[in-house]
Amino acid sequence: MSRRALLSPEQRIRLFGIPVDQAEMARHYVLSAEDLALLRAKRRVSNRLGFAVQLCVLRYPGRALDPVEAPPVSMLSFVANQIGTDPRRFGDYARRGETRREHLIELQKLLNLRSFGLADWRGCLQVGSVEAWATDRGEPIVHVMLSHLRATNVLLPAATVLERIGLAARVRARKKAFQALADDLTDAKAGCRR
Repeated sequence: MSRRALLSPEQRIRLFGIPVDQAEMARHYVLSAEDLALLRAKRRVSNRLGFAVQLCVLRYPGRALDPVEAPPVSMLSFVANQIGTDPRRFGDYARRGETRREHLIELQKLLNLRSFGLADWRGCLQVGSVEAWATDRGEPIVHVMLSHLRATNVLLPAATVLERIGLAARVRARKKAFQALADDLTDAKAGCRR
């Protein structure tokens, strides 16, 4: 039995994917002078590149790069060009798992990001329910939850987590709408009896 999906694969990519469009990369992935100074502190060129890519992905879309995930070639080239290295050096990044984890912890502190928790789950359910009151479509529901998490400096959980919350938010909104209709019918029926 398949689980219900709130988003299509294309919508998941649009909402959670790493941008590859030049304008979007320029908007999200241009490194500042402070970023470049921070990168110079890393000993190996491959670790500078990996650190920079992690920094960019944490900023937008707002999630950690999965250890087995390779960023899109265009994004990797965009970042590598800024630090003057070959994008293929990313293949040598974090041969030790500890390096990647240490970088992630350092970047979370630097960007003032925190992990997704129960209070964030509840917040997403709340804002998702409000959005689901206006639309039944999954993409706007998940989009409003993403905006909420980004505004509160929370690392994005997996897409499946937000989809499950979005489905629950939609059910909550439907129940609220049904209850509002039932209350109106009850009020109308009571008015007819008078």
